[in-house]
Amino acid sequence: MTAPNKTGAHVGDWLVVPVPPVERGWRWGRIVEELAGPGPARFRVRWVGNDRDSLVVPPPGYRIESAARWPQAPSSAIGLWPHPA
Repeated sequence: MTAPNKTGAHVGDWLVVPVPPVERGWRWGRIVEELAGPGPARFRVRWVGNDRDSLVVPPPGYRIESAARWPQAPSSAIGLWPHPA
């Protein structure tokens, strides 16, 4: 496990971001890396249900969930964007 950075996130923790209000829910992505540098927090994440990494500047309302508390995303987690109907 790496040392905490400006967000307190660790590699392996979850980045959880709200989805648009019409979809209601939370999108969960495993943190692969937090990118250093000035400006807002930036993460490389792998979203639930996806095998590719994405670079993300989290929107307002995001949260970090501990990998120790959540070894796997909850069954209600949305991974792919937009959520398939």
